Amino acid sequence: MEICIRKHIQCICLLLLLFALPAQASDYKHSVQGSVVDNITGMGITAKITLMTADSVVIDTITAEIEEMPYDNGYHRAYYVFEDAVTSKGKYIIKAEKEGYDVCYMNCELRSTREDYIGVKQIRMTKIVEHELQEVTVVASKVKMVMKGDTIVYNADAFNLAEGNMLDALIARLPGAKLEKDGRIYVNGRFIQSLLVNGQEFFAGNPKLALENLPAYTVNKIKVYNKAGTKSMLMQQNMGDNTYVMDVRLKREYATGYMGDLEAGGGTQKRYKLRGFAMKFSDKERMGAFFNINNLNDNQRAALSGEWEPQDVGNGLLAVKNAGVSYVRFLGNELSWFSTENTWQHINTDNESITHTQTYLPEGNSFLHNHSKQLNSSDKWESRNALSVERTIFSTTNFLNVSYMRNNGFGSANSTTANETTNLNTLLSRNSFESSDFNFDFSTGNYVKYITDLIRGDFSVSYNRNKQKQFMLNNVQYLQGSLPNDYRNNYFDMPNQKLKLSAGVGYDFRIRKTTFAPEYSYTYTYNKASNLLYRLDWIAGRDTARFNVLPSASDVLLSVLDNSNSYRFNEYRNEHKFNLHYFKFCRKLFDGELTVNLPLRLLNADFHYYGVSEQHFTRRKLFFEPNIRLSHWAEDVSWDFTAGMKSDFPTLLATADYRNDSDPLNIRLGNKDLRNLHHYDVDANITFNGEKEQTISLSANYHQTDNQVAYALIFDKTTGASIIYPTSVNGNWNTKFEFEFKRALDKANKILFSNNLSANYNHCVDMASIAGSTESQRSIVKNWELGDELKVNYRLNDNYEFTFHTSGKCYLISSERADFENIKAYDYNIGLNAQVVLPWKLQLTTDMTMFARRGYQQTEMNTTDWIWNVQLARTFLKGRLAAKLQGFDLLQQLSNTRYVINSQGRTESWNNSIPRYVMFSLAWKFNINPKKK
Repeated sequence: MEICIRKHIQCICLLLLLFALPAQASDYKHSVQGSVVDNITGMGITAKITLMTADSVVIDTITAEIEEMPYDNGYHRAYYVFEDAVTSKGKYIIKAEKEGYDVCYMNCELRSTREDYIGVKQIRMTKIVEHELQEVTVVASKVKMVMKGDTIVYNADAFNLAEGNMLDALIARLPGAKLEKDGRIYVNGRFIQSLLVNGQEFFAGNPKLALENLPAYTVNKIKVYNKAGTKSMLMQQNMGDNTYVMDVRLKREYATGYMGDLEAGGGTQKRYKLRGFAMKFSDKERMGAFFNINNLNDNQRAALSGEWEPQDVGNGLLAVKNAGVSYVRFLGNELSWFSTENTWQHINTDNESITHTQTYLPEGNSFLHNHSKQLNSSDKWESRNALSVERTIFSTTNFLNVSYMRNNGFGSANSTTANETTNLNTLLSRNSFESSDFNFDFSTGNYVKYITDLIRGDFSVSYNRNKQKQFMLNNVQYLQGSLPNDYRNNYFDMPNQKLKLSAGVGYDFRIRKTTFAPEYSYTYTYNKASNLLYRLDWIAGRDTARFNVLPSASDVLLSVLDNSNSYRFNEYRNEHKFNLHYFKFCRKLFDGELTVNLPLRLLNADFHYYGVSEQHFTRRKLFFEPNIRLSHWAEDVSWDFTAGMKSDFPTLLATADYRNDSDPLNIRLGNKDLRNLHHYDVDANITFNGEKEQTISLSANYHQTDNQVAYALIFDKTTGASIIYPTSVNGNWNTKFEFEFKRALDKANKILFSNNLSANYNHCVDMASIAGSTESQRSIVKNWELGDELKVNYRLNDNYEFTFHTSGKCYLISSERADFENIKAYDYNIGLNAQVVLPWKLQLTTDMTMFARRGYQQTEMNTTDWIWNVQLARTFLKGRLAAKLQGFDLLQQLSNTRYVINSQGRTESWNNSIPRYVMFSLAWKFNINPKKK
């Protein structure tokens, strides 16, 4: 095996070296590039730039051009590039001249012919004469989106938004952008990896904080681009570590000084909200703070865009309190900084649910009806800290994150299990729990530049401690047969600790536009967990009214330990990873980037299980997990293709040989025959940009999992109890295709049309059987989801904007099982959104949408709901004070019932939710700019 691996490595190295050899031509020409700015303001200067040899012989002369690059943090710098200007190693001189400024000189050097270009240190010119310029007023139509190279630039002023909208409402309106309910952002099908504010992460651990607290009126532009990573910034060229980011640029009046707002409101049905936000920006530091108190279920602000569906009503009633502070201090330059972000969140939840579940089984399905009520309370404190230092030849980035969460709650439930004709059992249950979770994470990444190469070293440590204590009082009554009632008062004590250490080194060998990097990393993981069950009902004279109180004597508690359902385990993992990383900028082949990773990962796991029996087993496997990426970014067309595979062990606890019947209706088993998992992913997208804001985007992806862990179910048709055990199944895969078209329909770009077509297919495989059967049967369900979404936006001017929107989805669900009824159903909606300025400076924003379901087998699922949300607002005191009257679900038709269908069965669930309400609020905003000197 070792000889085979050695041969593979030798072949890979030879192949990559062959790719790199063409770059070593002796007549390679090198470019010289840099930037020039005002020494005081940092703004670009269109200076005359002269390139000279070390003895002042002029090679070439050009003029620097001002351009706002994506990573400039709001500054407009002047850039110059001498294309293919030098061919030999040595020292050179850059001369910068501009009327009204002192002449500046900057030395630079080509140290190796493997360098692609010379990156000149920034020239900062000192002004000696000032000229007053007359103001020029430019009136132009507001274009919503333009392409600048490979950067998408959205003009925030081109979007009419309701008064008081936050950043999330603005992003949801951007052409090609999609904002998920969990805060994830996609643009033209690509996932946004980081959300920045003026080039810097803002509450990096939770982008929803920026989305929900940064006012939309402060935004000037939103840029989407590939941001250079730490390696690229240090080496001053693309090293293949770019990330796809969305950078929110604030208006100039909010980018310096102090700004903030405060809003308070109250409404019918005892609804309330109180929120505040403040920021300070300067060249040296940035500070931010916020707080938010409301009982609007977080995402239940009056929806005015028509983006919601009736199922978005949320689970239960939420009362949320959160607050946070953020501070960033720049250390000499904008690439060196210290930051700290500290947040606190408190949530009270009142959740009542009614669930009907149908499980697909051979020879007749099973049915479960459950009604539960739960009251929970949670607190979370989190501190995220970072230190980044970047100098000419080295860079270090360090992160320290600490968090602590505690939860407690209590509730009750009653359920009934039945077959096609008869009720089999009932369960009455009460519960009480408390838990705590502590996390500590530290990581450091260090880079040292050596001429054209890069030496890398990183280290990280993470620790998690979780404690859970739960009381349960269950009474099971069997309705068929002669089994007696099963009464249990369980107490679970479940502590868990996990430690992870990781270290790695790498060397980037660079030949101009090609990088070859061998890498090695080692990871050690230790996991220690216990699951101790105490049967408090075994204590003589136990008072059931005090089911969540422990006995005062510890020996009494130990005497009722249920050894057959208690266990603990220790897991040790050692991972060695060897990777050959290859990156090349293929200018001639397809003018794009090629990245190849060829990692070999040796994973060794030791598992010690202590329960009814003591078990010790190990798993050792060498995984080959290659991946490849090809990408091209240009103003007219951009495309990206990635493919790769990953492998891992199944959860080792699931492979232990155990039986857990602490819940008599759901008995769980282990399975030592679980196989290793293998995941395969392919993603591709392409975007064409044209005139009149035209964009055509196509995307496709495919995901397959071999040996996916499915939980097979053996159902007892007499008692209604189930035996559940994990098993490895093949055949699970899904694929998705999307086509999106956007274009302005008129010369003035006032009418914007967009249409999105999608097709999603899921091939789901599961296992199920009836007690007494000789083997489990595969349950295969084929699920097609076909969708279309169309919008037409008409923006007459700043006072009038209308949007017609409609969308629909077709669900085709089928199975080859004899007793499966195929489903062909439709969900569709149609609506109109309007934003109008009325007399007396009143701003009206409203949306009315009709949601409908058709074709479902159950008549109660075929519904029609009209959702109407409205807001009326007016500003006072030159816009500093705003009064708003909001109405949410005025027709009271927003459904709080959900339907889910998959390979295991069908689930219909109802949750309590806030009713329609009307709320009046006042918002005050302020902005204090520093006085001009």
